[in-house]
Amino acid sequence: LKGIDNGIQDEPAISFYMMASARKGNPSEKNRLVTADKWPPKNKKTRFYLQEDMSLSTNKPQAKVASKTYTFDPTTPVPTVGGQNLGSDVGPRDQREIGKRQDYLRFETSVLEDDVVVAGHIDMELWASTDGLDTDFVVKLVDVYPDGYEALILDYPIRARFRKGQEAKDVAFMEPGKAEKLNINMWSTAQTFEKGHKIAVHVSSSNFPRFDVNKNQGEELGDLNAKPRVAQNTIYFDKKHRSAIILPVVQKDL
Repeated sequence: LKGIDNGIQDEPAISFYMMASARKGNPSEKNRLVTADKWPPKNKKTRFYLQEDMSLSTNKPQAKVASKTYTFDPTTPVPTVGGQNLGSDVGPRDQREIGKRQDYLRFETSVLEDDVVVAGHIDMELWASTDGLDTDFVVKLVDVYPDGYEALILDYPIRARFRKGQEAKDVAFMEPGKAEKLNINMWSTAQTFEKGHKIAVHVSSSNFPRFDVNKNQGEELGDLNAKPRVAQNTIYFDKKHRSAIILPVVQKDL
């Protein structure tokens, strides 16, 4: 600002932090500051598909019919464990704390034979339906360590009524039982999924108190008098309904 040549103009335009394995007391050397001329760095948008056997793979699902239905009860929501929160419950907390729930679906790759480096914007294409007018779906991107630790990377929701936009004119209730593709903006990250780890996607319909719980009634936002309704929500992963997370995989060393 003072016109002094301090070298700042010679530095790369972008600096970002590349995350990797980061256990307390034993962080990976691949956690580091990276510089680049632009954001995001050159990458290949790669779809990792949800599979019938609860795996995650770059192979397209071929089953004619494949889905998973769970019961979402708003009175017993999935608890928040870590994430981008204010307060003490923050960061890449172990999602195993949530436990095994019928309304919490885990999909994961096989053990990675090489590092998978991701840097840029991430989207989720989730084919889903509900038996009512409205419900929520929450997707998490997770780094699974060799010992099973499920480190949360990103978690974002979509309220079905806002699947076409968030303005009042965009509100559209679901047709009960009809599968629709929901596009979930997962925002951006820079993460190295290291060799020996797994990439995982977790799907549910709640994450409380990080996100407001949908009572599944199509009620007005903030209506405290609406009675919770138990919903039957279905996730699809067949040849016609290919649910996938789209990861920006970096092809060369940063």
